[in-house]
Amino acid sequence: MKKFIKLIIIFSVPILFLLIIIEFSLRDIPNDYKYKKEYLNNNSNELEVLFLGNSHVYFGINPVYINKKSFNASHISQSLDYDLAILKKYEGELKNLKYVIVPIDYFSFYSNLEYGIENWRIKNYVIYYDMPQKNSFWDNFEILNGKFENNLLRLTSNQSNITCNTLGWGTIYNSKNNKNLDDTGLISSKRHTVIKDNSIYDKNIQVVNSFIDFANRKNIKLIFITSPAYKTYSENLNKEQLETSINTINKLISGKTNSKYYNLLNDNSFKKGDFYDADHLNEIGAKKLSIKIDSLLRLN
Repeated sequence: MKKFIKLIIIFSVPILFLLIIIEFSLRDIPNDYKYKKEYLNNNSNELEVLFLGNSHVYFGINPVYINKKSFNASHISQSLDYDLAILKKYEGELKNLKYVIVPIDYFSFYSNLEYGIENWRIKNYVIYYDMPQKNSFWDNFEILNGKFENNLLRLTSNQSNITCNTLGWGTIYNSKNNKNLDDTGLISSKRHTVIKDNSIYDKNIQVVNSFIDFANRKNIKLIFITSPAYKTYSENLNKEQLETSINTINKLISGKTNSKYYNLLNDNSFKKGDFYDADHLNEIGAKKLSIKIDSLLRLN
């Protein structure tokens, strides 16, 4: 028995050593999370505008077109609780912050990264933002998230995983590769329509209230937006879910002088050519939305 255990140890140690090398090699690959954390570490004290949110903001707002010093700290599938966690993480460094922009989209009150199909992204906040691991122990490891063969491909390709520009805007949704708006409208609207989960809904209301309290305490302007979408998406949304979302955010900010909400979902200034797919803007639409947001900042 002792000999058997010894053999297991002899064979296991090299494998464990190899896995450790792979883990740290994966962490060494440049990515958006690592880049944005380092940017915020070095520049938070200069920022006047901070954009948070999901892929709608990630691909939709390019700080290049914002006249104030700004940064896009959104990530794909980033839910409201992680928006708040980033804001609070840098609360002490955001000395010149004047505006925070947070998306309230069709799915925002009804979704949470922890319970979504992309919960594997939680490890990025644990590893790269140094946020406490609160759900699964496995969130502490790159190698245990995603398919092993995909991780090996990332290592062998020797390519950066950064897909944003220097100010955090996602660059890969280009108009040259626009998707079919009819197909993506049906698919995305169905994916974003959920059976109401009161626990998630109630938690997200608490998160929004925390944003509002933060804005009042810091005397900054908090701007909630619903991002533009093409009609094949917006026309296929569940009316009850959409109306509840809009009514909820309007109710939460009612009487709050530091908070505003702008619903741009059906803004007719955005045309077919502005969309990469039915609910994401391409670089043409992103420029248009960014300039529009810049105008809203001037009004507030």
